[in-house]
Amino acid sequence: MPVPRYGSSPVGRPSGLIPPPVDLGGVTELRLHGVGGTTAEDLLGDLAPQQVSGDRIAGFYRTADLPARPATPPDPERDQPSRHIEAYSWGGLTSRSGSRVLWLLLLPFALANLAGWMCSPRTHRNGFLFRLHRTAVRWTALGITVNVVLITALASMELIGYQCGARDDCAGQIWLLSWLRDPVLAAHPAQRVAIGAILPLLVIVGLAILTLRTISRYEEIKPPFLAGQEPAREAVSAAQPRRGLADRGFWDGRRSAFDQGCAHVAAAAGWIALVLVHTAHTIGHEAGVDFAQEQWWTAALILGGGAVLGALLVTAVDGVHRVLTGTLLVVAAAALVAAAVFAVLQPSVDTATQWSYLPGMRNSINAGFIGLFGSLGLVLVSSLLGGWRKGTFFIYGPFVVLAVSIALLNAVLLGAMLRVIDVFAEVSSRLLLPGLAVDHDTLYVYPIVATLHQYLTLPPLALIAVFVVYELVSYWRAGLDSPRRKETLAFYLDEKRYPRPTAEQGWYDSAVEGAGATRWTAGVVRARKIAGMARHIDRLLTSMAAVGLILLVAIQIRYWYFHELPWGTQWTVTVGTYLAAALPVLVVLLLRRGWTNLASRRRIGVLWDISTFWPRAYHPLAPPSYAERAVPELQRRLWRLHTSGGRVVVAAHSQGTVIAAAALLQPDNLPAGGLFSLATFGSPLRTLYGWAFPAYFGDGVLRGLQSRVRVWRNYAYETDFIGGLALDPLIPANVDVVLPDPGTCWYIYGQPRPLARRHTGYWDDPAMWQGVDDMAKALAELPAPEVPDVPVQGGPPDDETEVTVTELKS
Repeated sequence: MPVPRYGSSPVGRPSGLIPPPVDLGGVTELRLHGVGGTTAEDLLGDLAPQQVSGDRIAGFYRTADLPARPATPPDPERDQPSRHIEAYSWGGLTSRSGSRVLWLLLLPFALANLAGWMCSPRTHRNGFLFRLHRTAVRWTALGITVNVVLITALASMELIGYQCGARDDCAGQIWLLSWLRDPVLAAHPAQRVAIGAILPLLVIVGLAILTLRTISRYEEIKPPFLAGQEPAREAVSAAQPRRGLADRGFWDGRRSAFDQGCAHVAAAAGWIALVLVHTAHTIGHEAGVDFAQEQWWTAALILGGGAVLGALLVTAVDGVHRVLTGTLLVVAAAALVAAAVFAVLQPSVDTATQWSYLPGMRNSINAGFIGLFGSLGLVLVSSLLGGWRKGTFFIYGPFVVLAVSIALLNAVLLGAMLRVIDVFAEVSSRLLLPGLAVDHDTLYVYPIVATLHQYLTLPPLALIAVFVVYELVSYWRAGLDSPRRKETLAFYLDEKRYPRPTAEQGWYDSAVEGAGATRWTAGVVRARKIAGMARHIDRLLTSMAAVGLILLVAIQIRYWYFHELPWGTQWTVTVGTYLAAALPVLVVLLLRRGWTNLASRRRIGVLWDISTFWPRAYHPLAPPSYAERAVPELQRRLWRLHTSGGRVVVAAHSQGTVIAAAALLQPDNLPAGGLFSLATFGSPLRTLYGWAFPAYFGDGVLRGLQSRVRVWRNYAYETDFIGGLALDPLIPANVDVVLPDPGTCWYIYGQPRPLARRHTGYWDDPAMWQGVDDMAKALAELPAPEVPDVPVQGGPPDDETEVTVTELKS
């Protein structure tokens, strides 16, 4: 039952625990929170809000109605009518459950999916350029999936199955692996390698199961539609040229996520089959033994190659027939069977020849990374052709984000591999040549793996340190900027704008007068400086990508042309190795902290609120898009209020403004005569989304919101480090309202001086909520909307039954 946090008067309620009836008519203020999974209790200021729709993951909640309030002094024109107060709490989609923290492991996949949506407006408008961009990003995302398989295979197939399984001082000393020294397996390295292939296969199967489960919870939700007029589900993804947020099927990604997911699973399984059959064949070739049943080798090569090529085709072409995706999985499974049969049937090999690197594994890894970096190069080409526009992500966002994703993935995976293998034996990067003595209880990784650690850790950390120092210096210098301080001082000294409060005059003091005035104004100037730093992250990421590209080219030339390992000293290699090994530990600590602590989980969830907004049209194994469910649910709620004669003021904060905009931009998914107004505050629509995703949140797109609602006001502070203006200030639109922050320079003596409200101060800012009151009053003065006697459905409806307007009126 509603228990307002600051109220003491009783609330009308039925007897027992019967929930009170919900009035859907009149004016409803519908609040949407931002990042971090704010609870309905905090959003409504209510200790026990009533859930009126949705489930435990995401739902709509109500508190007591806001009563009518006469103006003071009396003025009928300024009287405020009563309204319902409701909130959409969607934080459970990203952060409230402890299991959500495990999505941190999928961050590289999430970044790969995010990169696809960062194309330039020119690319999005041009059919050829967009298809080139989509294909390049999807192939790179496919390569990232194969990258996971390769690193896992390197650990399980080579280091555990082949090297450790061949030695009594390794597998023979560990009970968990002692069965690898069984006479049946000890002399059959191909069979041990086949057993090692189970681990990367289980990784892919686990990701596939996770994707299928999340599709049923997120992408399965249908957009709203009129009963009897259900449209067909979308056969293609939202990643289409000239297709934007206003398209009714933009958030209907079930079919696309499934098809792309099948392609990734098939490619990964096909690649495992190719690695297995190639290494098993190379083992026998180098040992000089006769091959058994070579037709299985041929079949595995053909089927595995067919699965990989088929996956490339499915990812490049949207809307393929479902038979093809199903066939891909069958072909990949057949390739695995053929490869396993070939490996099992191979004859024994002299154990003396097994003390080396796994034959064929190096070529398999090289082929995988050639494909990955070749696709990344194609992304760079498509980004260059698409061009760059000032005011957006600093130079070629898709390439930069994908490069960071690849570097992060390999740094963590290689570090994790070292930590895990170190449990079984010592790990050495000394070059292992055939016939040379091996150290006791030691496994050997390729020397280039150890030398690469320094490049995956030290340069990024150095760039981060330089970036942090630069931003700190700029922050410090901002407070010393005398013209800016004087401008701020003059602003607050204006007595017409900030007159001395008439009540308790003797108690009030001014923050811009006296000894502390300089310090206070410097703090305000620095707060405004911090507000612009969030978008500087592109400089850091672009620097990382540029330095990484230069180092990659230099390393490849040195390694392949001069046949030398990458540069490095003993201390850099050692420090890089320790840092790489520490990364998985850090990840585990973050996971543990997030699993056990709700506050930490909500802070980690901020990352997912931003990176998992978009449909999984580029990497289907990424964490699911919460907007695939949140946007249709919000639209369905607006439909239901409309069919009851309701009028709605949507009051959205931070990331909630992005959900609200996505919902209101789709006219086909909303009632034509809906009476809606929109208040956004702390909105990243232009500052972050228009900056990072200009093709989808450009100024022209956002201006379309004005025609979808009665009134739109966007409130912003100059100190807000996330939100800001929603539209280009050079083209007046009567949308943006810049509120002063701090709101006053006056404070009661002995109390803290006024602080900058920054990103979270809107909720208790009287100036902003006066604007919301005015919008609600304007809607209340309009006649109730005329609605047809037609059931409205949203797949499924709010109460799981079909509700007609006649029933709602009765």
